[in-house]
Amino acid sequence: MSKRLRRFCCSLVSLAAILHGAALAQTYKFNAAPTKEPQPFALTDGDRVVLLGGTMIEREASYGYWEAALTSRFAGRNIQFRNLGWSGDNVFGEARARFGSVADGFAHLKEHIETLKPTVILVNYGANESFAGQGGLSSFLAGYEALLAMLDESKARVVFITPLALEDLGRPLPDPAAHNKDLKIYCDGIARLADRRNDLLVKLYDAFGPKLNPPSSVPLTDNGMHLTAYGYWRSTPVIEERLGLSPRRWQIELDARDQNIAARGTTISHARFAPNKITFAALDEQLPLAQAPADSPPAASTGESRIVTALDLAPGKYALKIAGKIVATGTATEWAAGIKIAGGPDVDQAEQLRKMILAKNLLYFHRWRPQNETYLLGFRKHEQGQNAVEIPQFDPLVAAKEATIRELSIPVEREYELTKVELK
Repeated sequence: MSKRLRRFCCSLVSLAAILHGAALAQTYKFNAAPTKEPQPFALTDGDRVVLLGGTMIEREASYGYWEAALTSRFAGRNIQFRNLGWSGDNVFGEARARFGSVADGFAHLKEHIETLKPTVILVNYGANESFAGQGGLSSFLAGYEALLAMLDESKARVVFITPLALEDLGRPLPDPAAHNKDLKIYCDGIARLADRRNDLLVKLYDAFGPKLNPPSSVPLTDNGMHLTAYGYWRSTPVIEERLGLSPRRWQIELDARDQNIAARGTTISHARFAPNKITFAALDEQLPLAQAPADSPPAASTGESRIVTALDLAPGKYALKIAGKIVATGTATEWAAGIKIAGGPDVDQAEQLRKMILAKNLLYFHRWRPQNETYLLGFRKHEQGQNAVEIPQFDPLVAAKEATIRELSIPVEREYELTKVELK
């Protein structure tokens, strides 16, 4: 399907949402202002996390930056992530209707929730529905309430994620300012809903633009609405921050004169100081974020800090090796000021983790949304429905990937060596 056709289909879904929403309670009122502060987010062994929403959630399954970050935050735990995002979806489940009715789409989602038995649900809606304008807000909130009533049957903790403000990519594309005002009204309604339920709220509406630190030199979306790979990567620490998670900080400070090592975010052992050479082992508390995607601008940064400082080195140039691989070089003066470590085996492991998550997500996608679903489970199942018995065969494949994911999420102790090198 071409991009133009996909966008046309999404527009049809949005229009259908407006028409369906009009049939819901038009007098829905939500006047209470949000008062509660979000509580820190945590996952425990055995949690089953469902990501639910429209295009932004479905695309995350193909990039994996958010899931990789949460997996590394709670490394080694038996946590299951399942992405139930569906492009063009809304709180009414219209995109999930396939060839049936809206009620069929909602029932389709309910069936998957009942099967997965989630303990945590991250839910993101409102972007499509906001095109109905302020007049459609009450219908949207009524639809959200109906969706939440169904989700609450699972007894899962619900975490709300608001839509993003549309990104202004300049003319000749439309100016999103007017629509963003409507979108903010919907985000405010979601905030009041989350507050009334005492659920955690991740406010993404105002997270980008001038508030993004460090600022981005290139667009974060491909059309003003949908994040690129770079956009997902840059938004990852924003998601973590607004979940109440502490910033990722990692720093090692070597003092050659006092033969001392101070560290943050990692544990140091087996330190040895020799003339022009310092060696030690480090075991990180968690993996860093995955490396920047290919579409990132030069020197792109999420703001994550991984810095090595070395004080009182003898004049000269020094190279830092991690697991035998040079990751940074600098003069004694530069090391005294601190040098950012952008790569190394821990970053490589974080990227391996993300790619394994992508492999798992693809397998699960085929499990819950087989390409020939109409023939296997739909109105043409009389032709090939006997092959539906093969669908559960994805389950052990997914489980095997998850076992590898758990292993990859655990930091490994690395050998470090800072050595004086010959100037060239």
